[in-house]
This record gives sequence, C-alpha cells and structure tokens, in this order.
Amino acid sequence: MKRHYQFLIGGAIIAAILGAIVYQSFESTVFFQTPAEILADPARFQGKTVRIGALVVKESTQFNPEKMLLSFKVTEDNTNSIPVVFAGVKPDLFREGQGVVVEGKLDGQGVFQASNLLVKHSEEYKVDQSQRMNKEQAYQSLIRQ
Repeated sequence: MKRHYQFLIGGAIIAAILGAIVYQSFESTVFFQTPAEILADPARFQGKTVRIGALVVKESTQFNPEKMLLSFKVTEDNTNSIPVVFAGVKPDLFREGQGVVVEGKLDGQGVFQASNLLVKHSEEYKVDQSQRMNKEQAYQSLIRQ
C-alpha cells in the first residue's frame, strides 16, 4: 500500500511538471495580429503590447533622420490600414510593399507606437552585377601583382 502512494505522488509530481512546461510554452509563444483583427476591435488592443504582421503600404513611408523617426502604414488587404510610428534606426531591408512585423502599443488616436520593427526578407541572396564585376576586378588586380 505504501508503494502505491509513492507511485501516485511521483506521478502527480511528473504530471505537474509536464503541465507547467506545456503552459509555459504556450505563454512564451508570441503570435501576431493582422490589421483587420486590430481594426475590428481597437479598444481591446489599446495600451497592450501586441505584434502586427502586415505589408507596408506603398507611398506611405516618411523618415526623419534627424529625429530617427519612421512613420508608415501597414495593411493586409490594401483597403484598411493602421498608421505606425517607430523611433529608431530604419532597417536597411525596410521597403514599401514588403512584409513587416511591428511590436508595440496602439495609442488613443489609433496610431501604433512601435518599439520593435522586424523586416521580412527573401531567402535568396543576389549580388548586383556591377558589384560582382568590381570584386572580380579587385581580385584580378591582386593576382597580377
């Protein structure tokens, strides 16, 4: 009988540990919202830290290098958009029409104040033909010496 209780207690401890691990994995998983989800109920997201995954609206980007302030709009369907303001260094790969994930808070005026900006990019790396020629010429000049 005593051995039976030991197995029950041991099983309960193992189940609790596994439950805590599963719960923690769901809590640490960060999903992103779409602009349509944010615009459907903006009050729900106001003041809370969220991530938005969307495309940068073409001809909506303004960057002030002196203040390090980037503003643009994000959309998923080209009809509804959310204005975004990001204070920081503009990523080199940031382009209009490209996918981004912005993390931050929606303020009372409906502007998303981004604290983090992640740029989605292609998995392909292509070197410009002009850069390739310059590198080849530099290499050839080293060999000739």
